[in-house]
Amino acid sequence: MAKYDGLLGQPILEVEEPDKEGGITFIFKDNRFMFIKAVNGKIETVSIPE
Repeated sequence: MAKYDGLLGQPILEVEEPDKEGGITFIFKDNRFMFIKAVNGKIETVSIPE
C-alpha cells in the first residue's frame, strides 16, 4: 500500500460519514481526500491526489 504512504502522519481535518456514495470521506490537512466504501463485501479506497 505504498501509494498511501503520503497520508501517514497527516492530520485529519474532517470526516464525512456517510458521503454522497454511502461511504466515508477523510479530508486531510494537506488537502488530500480518501474515499472508502464497501462494494460487494470488499473495501474499496481511492486517494486524491494519489
